[in-house]
Amino acid sequence: MRETYQLVSIKDGKQDTEDILRILKKIAAGSIKNDLKLLNYYHEVPVSYPAKIDKIDGDCVEMTIQQAQSAVLGLQKQTLLRSAAFPSGLGVHCFVEYVNVKNCFAVLGRFAYASIRAERRGAVRVNVDGLYPVSYTAEEQELSGHLQDISLTGVGMKSRQPVPAGLAESGSLRLNLQNCALALPAEYVKTVNKDDQQVHAFTIVPDQQADKLIAQYVYSRQVEIIRDLKDQSL
Repeated sequence: MRETYQLVSIKDGKQDTEDILRILKKIAAGSIKNDLKLLNYYHEVPVSYPAKIDKIDGDCVEMTIQQAQSAVLGLQKQTLLRSAAFPSGLGVHCFVEYVNVKNCFAVLGRFAYASIRAERRGAVRVNVDGLYPVSYTAEEQELSGHLQDISLTGVGMKSRQPVPAGLAESGSLRLNLQNCALALPAEYVKTVNKDDQQVHAFTIVPDQQADKLIAQYVYSRQVEIIRDLKDQSL
């Protein structure tokens, strides 16, 4: 979750929290439009539904939320708030002080402004289910691993192999998806350490056939992920 946002200070922590609570009180009172939505990323899929403010008690806000949202709040213990009422196009990060998943009720607190990085993504990305071998080849050098996530414009590869010295930025990425072998023009972007391995990020340029195949997979994974969330809330 942390990689999807960056905390931003407008004044100072205490004053920002007071300003956020002031805006939420106006939304609760109906003096400004209630366009409030919660936002989480579950297996890279955005889970974002409207929320109703029931009560504000001190620094905590009680809300009625949607079923799938309550399930992901129970798992992640934090969320992002979005509203046009927040200044400078920012969102708000907060922690889940209490959540009742079955009754779709949550208490949120410890508010801070945040820039939501994930909203700048050009395409929906999903974590894959299962092991899909993938390799990147550029000028006789190869980097191999398994698929971490995929979108129409990018791929994440998890691997224990470090990036070869002098790896060319432009190359070809090969993977099998839904029993189809794909060879995609790709560019190496960056590597981040995650748990006990590395995740290498690439941009891809799929042709029409590959684009259709990836789109079908992304959609089916979104359906599976949301269904999984709803099952957890029962």
